[in-house]
Amino acid sequence: MPFPDRRLYLLFTPSGCAGEPWATLTAALRGGVDLVQWRSKTADPTGYRRCRELCGEAGVPLLVNDDVMLAIHGRAHGAHVGQDDMPAIPARKLLGDLWLGVSTHDVDQLRAAVAEGADYVGFGPCHPTATKGYEQGLAPAVIEAACAERSVPLYAIGGITTANLIPLRLHGVDRIAVSSAILQAADPERAAGELRRMLRG
Repeated sequence: MPFPDRRLYLLFTPSGCAGEPWATLTAALRGGVDLVQWRSKTADPTGYRRCRELCGEAGVPLLVNDDVMLAIHGRAHGAHVGQDDMPAIPARKLLGDLWLGVSTHDVDQLRAAVAEGADYVGFGPCHPTATKGYEQGLAPAVIEAACAERSVPLYAIGGITTANLIPLRLHGVDRIAVSSAILQAADPERAAGELRRMLRG
């Protein structure tokens, strides 16, 4: 199925929420999140089903991080793999018509991901981020080159907040993937809404 025009991608980890996880996800969806990734590091079938249910009620597609088989058997819309996870080519074969996202960190990886069947790519880190342990972000010129090179949707990722999104927009970023900017916010709905407005502007 064709990959949709979605702009604000939430990487959802229940344990990463400052507040109650399901209230946080509901508020984020209400605020404008239009794509969600299930990113639990431990098996949580009940949590996954609850996440899928809330996304379904909101009409928002759900992808699964790292676990291609969960995406298939768990009736997600697709899976996302990193450079150290299942390679893109076998993931693409297993997923069939489901979506495949691939994490990339330079233009060569971006080109390879597209050639291997990625429907979209994550690109970063754009800024330091504790979520993945990156102590510094990529140079602005690298981000700009990736945005110019893209032939599939590119989601900038890594430490993105309302305070640093505008410079990324000037470098060509029009889609972002975030975690703590929403999950750790005192008001997740408002945080999502502000990011969404900045992506429109």
